Amino acid sequence: MASYNLEGSAQLWYMQVQRDEGTPPWRRFSELLNLRFGPPLLTNPLGELMACKRTMSVVDFQERFEALLPRAGILSETQKVQIFTAGLQPPLSLDVEIHNPQSLAVAMSLARKLELRDQCALASAPPVRFQKKGILPAPVPHLASPAPALPAAPPHAPSLPEGRPIKRLSQTEMEERRRLGLCFNCNEKFGRGHNRVCQRIFLLDLAPDNDDDDTASATADASPADPRISLHAISGVHTSETMQMHITLGGVSLLALIDSGSTHNFIAEEAAAHATLPSPTTEKMRVMVANDERVPCQGAYRTVSFRIDQEAFSEDFLALPLAGYDVILGMQWLATLGPILWDFCALSMTFWRRGHRVC
Repeated sequence: MASYNLEGSAQLWYMQVQRDEGTPPWRRFSELLNLRFGPPLLTNPLGELMACKRTMSVVDFQERFEALLPRAGILSETQKVQIFTAGLQPPLSLDVEIHNPQSLAVAMSLARKLELRDQCALASAPPVRFQKKGILPAPVPHLASPAPALPAAPPHAPSLPEGRPIKRLSQTEMEERRRLGLCFNCNEKFGRGHNRVCQRIFLLDLAPDNDDDDTASATADASPADPRISLHAISGVHTSETMQMHITLGGVSLLALIDSGSTHNFIAEEAAAHATLPSPTTEKMRVMVANDERVPCQGAYRTVSFRIDQEAFSEDFLALPLAGYDVILGMQWLATLGPILWDFCALSMTFWRRGHRVC
């Protein structure tokens, strides 16, 4: 004989059942009880069981699995083990499968034990100390022949602006690398398009040449009017959003970049050597790099004539070792054009010159 005691909402529910159906037999009673207080009915209880996955602890997953298992129908012990193991998800499911449990109870116990082992191993592991890294990713190392030994620079503590490590070269090292045709930032040969190999990003500032070796003093005395060149212009970065054109200068066709981020006009030393140009001025300039390095500029070409299609212009150009472009047309040239209509979708510019429209 069996008896049961109902309270609260269960008692009120049973009183309603007695009024509707009388005292139901045990099978009908259990069916009505499951409908009222059991989980909601689904059209695919087996699919819900197979979709059950471990997201937290093994104990939580086990309780959820056992709640869904009775409604999934008749399953063999092997099927129960396989569904439970798959729901554990890797890597824990792989550890359980290696032990090949033969019953669901053994699989559940084994999963709890393996989870406890992983927790103990994690607790005993030493804390991970993350090394501070700069904003820019480290360049990918490239196999190359070793560079010749260079004179050691005087020891000094490297500065870290904006979290980036700084590499300094003495004047002797820079002259030696220039003589060997090496990049200032790596041991590869420097040439047009070298930025595709050497991915160190840098910025150059030009300042008048002087013999003062006090870098801090020279930087503080730099005038805002000194020529400056933008990053993508000096490094030769080609993208689909840069405005480029071919100009005729010194009897040769050169690739020019229109760059409002550069204050002056620049010409690559290699391009200047192939073009027919007047002799450069003897004034010496030095290029200031963002890491306080200085690279000499080989003078300036004054009043150089060039053509864009049928339009003739005359401008001054500073000679620099550019990478990727032959000529940089900066604000020095753009300021002479007056109002300009820019179309950055079509990468075109339109302005009025001498009474007619140029585009």
